[in-house]
Amino acid sequence: MIQKFIEEALRGKSETTIRTYAHALKQFEEWLQGTGADLTSFARSDVQQYIDYLTSKRKSAATINKIWNAIKKYCKWAGKKEAIEDISVVKPVDYKQLAPKALDRLERNRLLREVDRTGNKRDIAIVTTLLMTGLRVSELVALNREDIEISERKGEMRVVGKGNKERIIPLNAEVRRALTKYLEERSDNHPALFLSNRMERISVRSVQRIIEQYGFHAHQLRHTFITGLVRDNQDIAVIQSLSGHSSADMILRYSRPNEEDKIQAVESIYKD
Repeated sequence: MIQKFIEEALRGKSETTIRTYAHALKQFEEWLQGTGADLTSFARSDVQQYIDYLTSKRKSAATINKIWNAIKKYCKWAGKKEAIEDISVVKPVDYKQLAPKALDRLERNRLLREVDRTGNKRDIAIVTTLLMTGLRVSELVALNREDIEISERKGEMRVVGKGNKERIIPLNAEVRRALTKYLEERSDNHPALFLSNRMERISVRSVQRIIEQYGFHAHQLRHTFITGLVRDNQDIAVIQSLSGHSSADMILRYSRPNEEDKIQAVESIYKD
């Protein structure tokens, strides 16, 4: 039955989707066999009991919903729509409602200190730029020298983000200093702002590895920048302009408390 379902209902679907659905249905079939049913004779009560069983086994909401989606698709194909009516399923976490993980002050200082100690002017410039401009890594590696304008007292960066939307980001003193020190080392004529050790435009993966060697993910630096703006009560329109986020809803999620915020609140209660 599973193979027939795949051939008829999942035609044209990706290999990943096919594997996910097939695995989910195989698990459901094995569970049904333990109850004396199979994929042709199960009822609505079996589906609800199976979902409840997965919940009792502390399966994540995301995992349960993948299995539930496979069962729904199968039931619609097999003409068993009554078996999926009014099933109670645990809702997955809405990640848009969670605050992204940002570096706290100690983590931020440690990262800057450790990369500074290497003396690698390129890596120092990359980390400083990501932390203090909120660039996506893809935006950083696409930068050319001509996109940067730096003078003694000010500087700015022209960035082309998602949807080919251009934005201008002011550069603070730390970014200006880091970029200037790095560019002073360059004796080549390559247009790219950041080069790999092979003197080619640096790749996204190379930048990710630079950050990962310090125990962080590159995207956390963008989260840290935006979270800092939000907690400094900057205007949402300003934050959108600096971050390149087209939706105000995407900005608002940075104002929501994360786990560290809640832990700190509980630990500090009644301490005054």
